[in-house]
Amino acid sequence: MSIRALRAFLAFNQLGTVAAAAKSVHQSSAAVSVQLKLLEERLGGSLFHRTQRSLSLTSLGYRLLPVAEQILTLHSEMLALSQPSKPAGKLTIGVINSALIGVLPPILQNLKIESPDLDIRIMAGISPTLFTQVQDGILDAAIITRPPKSITTDLMIRPLYTEPFALVMAKTMPYTQLAKILEAQPYIAFDRSTWVGGKAEQFIQKLGIKTHVVMELDSQEAIISLIKHGIGVSVLPIQPGSEVSNDKTLQFISLSGLHRDVVFVEKKDHPHAHLTSKLMDAYVNWSES
Repeated sequence: MSIRALRAFLAFNQLGTVAAAAKSVHQSSAAVSVQLKLLEERLGGSLFHRTQRSLSLTSLGYRLLPVAEQILTLHSEMLALSQPSKPAGKLTIGVINSALIGVLPPILQNLKIESPDLDIRIMAGISPTLFTQVQDGILDAAIITRPPKSITTDLMIRPLYTEPFALVMAKTMPYTQLAKILEAQPYIAFDRSTWVGGKAEQFIQKLGIKTHVVMELDSQEAIISLIKHGIGVSVLPIQPGSEVSNDKTLQFISLSGLHRDVVFVEKKDHPHAHLTSKLMDAYVNWSES
């Protein structure tokens, strides 16, 4: 069973005609037809239901589909071993939203130049969910808020950067004192079931401040937008030098001693460790530039 035959099978399934599949895999139509026939003979059954108007996978075809994709991915990664400077393969990374619009774009830009054959899939989410997905093997790695000390894990945790929290207000709103603002103004809470939202809530409670929560969201971008329109105030982690921190329609009141650590988590041993190391290298190069 050849790699070329598996490529032809996937292309034929995706495109629906031998001619289109042949063009996709840079072979002749006759060659693709022969490879598909040999593949069916090797597996002992038909891979497609063929009619004049439609094409669909048989039960055997459906079983072969994920196996063929996996074999081709592993084949790409095997070839990449001989070219470590230009890795190839698929990498699935989870990212919190603030990193998705902050540090990640320039890192991905550099990776695209240095490793054009590296296929990275990004899944945005909140830290607890992404953390669990790394543990379960759904994600290869994730950029998240550092887990609370109460959570034990055998995942590798690598520090990336620190984000200080700030009281975020509209520029037009006069600032008096922290407690007065938080108690007098409508408060838009970051989801308090998340680690970052819980940390902000613990800070407020420790000061004995009673807020009037009008909304609770898991999107920092949505909260920022509401604050700009004068809907309320919030306590959020803000990356210095980020686009948000330079927004002239907002004001940020620093909160001494309150910050969050953003970290990179992955399993100690996983099949794509050589690819995640390239992502970490790209981050280090970017942070030092």
